[in-house]
Amino acid sequence: MRCKFLVLFIIQVITQVSFGQSGNYFLSHYAPTDENIDYLSFDIVQSERGVIYFANKSGVVEFDGRNWDVIESPGAIYSLTIANGNDLYYGGLTGFGRLKSTDSGITTFQSLSSTVNAGNIFKSKTIGSKVYFLNESHLYVFNIDTQSIEIAIDAKAGASFTGMYELDGVLYLTDANSSLHKLDNDKLTPASLSFLNGEELLFVDKLAGSSQYLIGTASNQLFTYSTTKAVEINAEDSGYLQDNVVVGGRWVNERLIAIGTLSGGVVFINPVTGKTEEIINYYTGLPDNEVFALMTDFNQGVWVGHDYGFTRIAPYLPFRTFNHYPGLSGNLLTAYSDENQVYVGTSVGLYKLNKEEVYSEETYYVTRLRKTTAEEDKTERKKSRRGLFGFLKRNKNQESEKADESQEKQGVKKVVEKRTRKVLEALDYGYKKVAGIEGKVTHLMNVEGKLMAAGVGGVFEIKELEASPVLTMPVRTIFYSPTLKQLLVSTYNDRIRTLRNNGDQWEETFLLDTLRAYVGNIFEDHVQNIWLCGRADVVKVELIDAKISTISSVPFASTVLDETMGFSQGVEVFVAASGAFHRYDVVNHKFVKYDSLPSPRKYFTSMSTFWYNDGHKWGTVDAQLQNRLNLQWLGLFPDIRTLTMADNGNGLWLITADNELYKFTKSEFKEIAKNYPLFLKEVRGSENRLLLGNLFSIDQRESALSFEFIQPEYTNALAIEYQYMFEGINKSWSEWSTTNNIVNFPFLTPGSYKLRIKSRDLFGVESELEPVDFRVIPPYWKQTWFYGLEFVFFATLVFLSLKLSAANRKYRHVSQLLSILTVIMLIQLIQNTAESFIEVQTTPVFDFFIQVFIALLILPLEYKMRELMTKASEGQYDLKNLKRIKP
Repeated sequence: MRCKFLVLFIIQVITQVSFGQSGNYFLSHYAPTDENIDYLSFDIVQSERGVIYFANKSGVVEFDGRNWDVIESPGAIYSLTIANGNDLYYGGLTGFGRLKSTDSGITTFQSLSSTVNAGNIFKSKTIGSKVYFLNESHLYVFNIDTQSIEIAIDAKAGASFTGMYELDGVLYLTDANSSLHKLDNDKLTPASLSFLNGEELLFVDKLAGSSQYLIGTASNQLFTYSTTKAVEINAEDSGYLQDNVVVGGRWVNERLIAIGTLSGGVVFINPVTGKTEEIINYYTGLPDNEVFALMTDFNQGVWVGHDYGFTRIAPYLPFRTFNHYPGLSGNLLTAYSDENQVYVGTSVGLYKLNKEEVYSEETYYVTRLRKTTAEEDKTERKKSRRGLFGFLKRNKNQESEKADESQEKQGVKKVVEKRTRKVLEALDYGYKKVAGIEGKVTHLMNVEGKLMAAGVGGVFEIKELEASPVLTMPVRTIFYSPTLKQLLVSTYNDRIRTLRNNGDQWEETFLLDTLRAYVGNIFEDHVQNIWLCGRADVVKVELIDAKISTISSVPFASTVLDETMGFSQGVEVFVAASGAFHRYDVVNHKFVKYDSLPSPRKYFTSMSTFWYNDGHKWGTVDAQLQNRLNLQWLGLFPDIRTLTMADNGNGLWLITADNELYKFTKSEFKEIAKNYPLFLKEVRGSENRLLLGNLFSIDQRESALSFEFIQPEYTNALAIEYQYMFEGINKSWSEWSTTNNIVNFPFLTPGSYKLRIKSRDLFGVESELEPVDFRVIPPYWKQTWFYGLEFVFFATLVFLSLKLSAANRKYRHVSQLLSILTVIMLIQLIQNTAESFIEVQTTPVFDFFIQVFIALLILPLEYKMRELMTKASEGQYDLKNLKRIKP
């Protein structure tokens, strides 16, 4: 049995190693800082909008790729299920229910179990138009259409419920007696699944868009099930699963499943062959080996809940991590690989990824025969005497004694010897330091089939784990000239050393020994000129027939205060400096600013290739490389510090600001990637959240609005860019930016508005949301109905004052004042009514001209009223009978 386990262990390790050198799966770690969010989660689900929800001890935790929100509940939430794509139902300590948005846009818990007084709901499942909730004593069936509990089924006495599963559209339940039941016509009936052989169900997971199920049992057996036919998965690492205890499993796709364990992380297995594709545990980047919850999202990423937060494992991203192998030390600076080896240069030296055989000593015993000496024979005869009653035992084991006597006659003795031997326990990969190099290694380059390393220790030739010094002085950069067939080395003392390989050794050629300059970058163009880029200047070395012709300094048309980096593209030569590109003007022998390439915000050169980031994506001037490797994926890492070629141009090594080392290879994953929809997350006023809708109104006093839009993205949320246009204020779209998902307006004047929003992913695929229409309503004292009331009020006063003025001349001035106020209110009434029919947003100047125009229209009316009041006051007009009095 021990040998069998040892064989299984070795197979498991070899399996890991066989895939180990290809790197580990890409991991994204999430640890929300909100103190209300507990990391203990019991279930994970995802809505059709792409939002992920965690059943948490603190409530329901919502994550959209950027924002963590906790919807607090009176007790822990144990289970979640999605109905109709986006409706979330929960089960927990205090019962079950659903999540619902209030009129103010706040998501709250709506209990559905208050009438049945249910508690400790640990399982929930949606099948069709029904949601099932389970605790130890009851199964509750909730009808989504009628929003009511249809039935509650009791568990049998002494047999509490332990699990609930869906298989072929049928609901199955298990109880504490390991019995299996199914729900048939609202009744539980005994059921059996022949392939289980009496084993208890542990989990059941359905493959999206398929009729296949993944089934796990309490004895760690795994099955694929389809249309009543089950096939056991013969996992080659079944011993690892057995030792670490399976707690759950999920489909990734038809060729991959993820099995969560109690103490061994997540095991990825091919369900057809049983081969272990990857084990993600503490040693490969998972913060903790205990898996609380497991879920596969729509982009085939596996979410793991653990004691340190949440981790998303992306098996199909074209990136593999290489910094989790043991032995690597220091800050990562550069990397190199070919078909057979991987080297990494760090701040403390050079390391090689090496296969290691791990042995242990095993003790065993061997019995053998050897000839005895005369002295040993005499001693043995004395020992054979059996004492006074020895003859009584004479007949026992007679045959054995005869054999012993025969051997003694021949002078032969049995001897048991203790021995030790080395046993291969594991094959593993780890980094080993290359001897002979101390300090930074900043450059790794293949020169004429020889691996060269350079850094502060000098230049070295690398053979396996040994480094032979070529030049022992600090080096800034190195470059191999195909024309000269020599290695150019820029040193810290501002010298350019040139070296040629003569078979087994390097010799210095002193081609540029007279040149003294700071050089941080060297490249060669397509017409055999070598360019030495320094601080704010560039030196051109012209070659003719592989010999130096002239050396000249090339100035810039405008002052440059930065280190320069250059490259050649066709017959053109470009230099990047101070966030701009400069092109070499052959006629005027100087560099002039070049605007046809986007201004680089970050840039560097490596392996004769120029890389730059324009603030949106990474690119290179090598169009063939750009198309061959789908470099859009690099947009996931805006903080890349170094990019170098891998595997002779078939991939890339990239080092991020977080000291992570990734190997990038060509991938067509974008063809199966699912873009989540763009949606309006919330609208927030100056004081509270507003109810979302296609059309809403808001008082001008609360017109400080903030719109937040989200398109979920879980690899890197900053990979999604947004732009917006606010019809009624501007007529052009904003710039693309990762922060434009939040649109703020500190103040809006009354009127109708339309907000349009777009998003763009890594590959340039755009999504546009339906326009958000809303209206800013002026306060009541600026609305038409209020002006109308004012007009009626003052008109009534005018009428009364006219009657008073007719009766007594001393009220004439009061009447005139009231008439002027009435005319003003009439102007305001007409103006406000006119503006309500104007769809476009006006300006103060335009409003002024509208007021002047309305005043001119009302001027004749105002003149007639003034004339009427004058005549009434002079007794020439009868206000009671509304007729003129003849003089």
